[in-house]
Amino acid sequence: MMNCNNMITFRHCGRSIYTCVNGPTVLPRRQSSRCPVCGDRLRLGLLDAPVRVHNPLRNGHLEPCCFLLAAQHGPAALTEWSDSELHVGISNSKGMVYSYTRSGVQRQQEGWEHCVILPLIAPDNHLVVPGNHGNLSFKQNWDRQLEMFSSQERWTPERFSEEEFGSCCYGYALGFINELLMSSDREPIERDSFTSLHVLPRMRTASKYLSVCQHITQYGYYST
Repeated sequence: MMNCNNMITFRHCGRSIYTCVNGPTVLPRRQSSRCPVCGDRLRLGLLDAPVRVHNPLRNGHLEPCCFLLAAQHGPAALTEWSDSELHVGISNSKGMVYSYTRSGVQRQQEGWEHCVILPLIAPDNHLVVPGNHGNLSFKQNWDRQLEMFSSQERWTPERFSEEEFGSCCYGYALGFINELLMSSDREPIERDSFTSLHVLPRMRTASKYLSVCQHITQYGYYST
């Protein structure tokens, strides 16, 4: 995978220029004296100073209670023109990722290190949720519900069948989200609505970021 963790952008010669650096705030030595676009010597003022560009791909095992989307052939395949198969999962409060595959529900503690992440609860949510097993914290209840949902007969290997985007793994993840919504007396969300409102915007952001990374890898910079 290309290293996009240190991408920066700065303004020069009327353009936004993107490049990758070895440190958090300085330009690479080979580009520290001249602009890669116009060739003029760089004299960056305060308003033109390099700004770090946030990497939209994150480690799913460090993100509790999230909807995760990864590409079968690695993060670079998350670009919009890639035909790589996408895979969807749900993380529990400890970063264990549950996903539905041809082998049934998988529980993985590695393999989801570069994902598009959709948080499903607030990071500081520690609400007490009454249940049949006494008072559980919100995250404890999440883990219990996720395990119970994943153990249902409809998620057996025999019932797995592929579709296009929104495959069985997607239906599994959205099914869990809707089960939680309905248990809280909230309306379930339609697949098309969830996709257009929550998934596609993040996918477009990741695709644009990775496209810029690929251009920088090939040419040393990207400009608009």
